[in-house]
Amino acid sequence: MKATHRGGGALPTHVTETALGWVGLVMGPRGLRYATLPRPSRAEAEAEAIAAGGSFDIADERLSDAARLIRAYAEGAPVPIESFPVDLPPCTPLQKAVWLALREIPRGEVRSYGWMAARVGRPGAARAIGRIVGSNPLPIWVPCHRVVAADGSLHGYGGGLALKERLLRLEGAPLPATTSQRA
Repeated sequence: MKATHRGGGALPTHVTETALGWVGLVMGPRGLRYATLPRPSRAEAEAEAIAAGGSFDIADERLSDAARLIRAYAEGAPVPIESFPVDLPPCTPLQKAVWLALREIPRGEVRSYGWMAARVGRPGAARAIGRIVGSNPLPIWVPCHRVVAADGSLHGYGGGLALKERLLRLEGAPLPATTSQRA
């Protein structure tokens, strides 16, 4: 029988296969704490989830809900993935503000790094905000893929620009003409 997490130490973890690849999910006390980007193998997603503090020996029923949501999302269903509770890891107030502001970007829409900077009260700090966006511990759930360059072009993504484009297409977001020509 699996133990139930009571706080401290390792966190409940689950890996699920989606249409995008294997995704590792780590649950904190108040919600999802960490999620991997889609990985080509189960082993890669498991290793990353464990490195983030996860343990497969701890049960948490919320992981089933999270796994169902990410699988449906990957199939293109309009599920409210960005509404699922998150439990951000220890971070600075600015990191928290940026990561939570990402959740305000509606599905099918994009915002610029400049918009993000202004949104968190740091106009002119788009590059610094971009670094925080890039360190997001919950990609897809905290939709950093919805942030684009000022000219609308795709810029920076931990999973690569092809995955960023695929996620935006999946959500029906507008893409620059040069991106569409590449596909």
